[in-house]
Amino acid sequence: MGIFSFFSRNRDFENAIAAGVEEAAVKADQTPELPNLNLGMPVEVMEESGQPLNSGVITEFKGQELTIGRKPGSLSFKISEIGSTLFIRGCDNSMTQFYLRAKVVESTRTTIKLKELEPEVRDNNRRNFRLAINAPISIYYLNDERMERPENCTLVDISTEGCCIQSEYLHGEGEVLHLKVKLDEYVAMDFVGEVIRVNDCGPNGFRCGILFAQLKKEETEALTKMLFNIQLGNRREHVRSERGHW
Repeated sequence: MGIFSFFSRNRDFENAIAAGVEEAAVKADQTPELPNLNLGMPVEVMEESGQPLNSGVITEFKGQELTIGRKPGSLSFKISEIGSTLFIRGCDNSMTQFYLRAKVVESTRTTIKLKELEPEVRDNNRRNFRLAINAPISIYYLNDERMERPENCTLVDISTEGCCIQSEYLHGEGEVLHLKVKLDEYVAMDFVGEVIRVNDCGPNGFRCGILFAQLKKEETEALTKMLFNIQLGNRREHVRSERGHW
């Protein structure tokens, strides 16, 4: 082997190593990051089928491992099979919804320990469509069974997963409310939801992010159609105002 052949092969070897390192770096950059998870953050645990399993709060989070505990006053958890896959749904501090996939490490009546956390990409844009809207909404406490004492608030935005309301009163995280929404000429819809985020708006009151209880398939479809129809109407009104009357 000549000296030039030796250096040529050595250079090829170094280039191959460099290419491998660069490829690994690119793959690392393409790996989706986990959302910002905080202790005490409310989350919902679901089976692979989408069936709700447990609702709780994050009690421990480290790396790719997560522990979920019961909320104060809540009943026991349903037991999950070790090694099974579960999905976690929640909202971060900016009230953006996220989904995670994870494996069950430990499951008891009081805690669920999960590992191998991975962001779950939901590509169903229609289902996750969120409509920004300024409309009245009535909310009721659950002990107001006849819904006789409404608190009138403003609906800021809404999707099939939840909504954001603005109220002059402070509501606490974890508070469960009954909501009645009437948009345009559509039939009023009732929801039960949990307050998961509260932001102070100064003199304008407070904004609350509310996560709906799991909707039935027909409820999800009805709400999705209504939101898209309203959005389409908004776009038509916008075009009409720019181009004049049709």
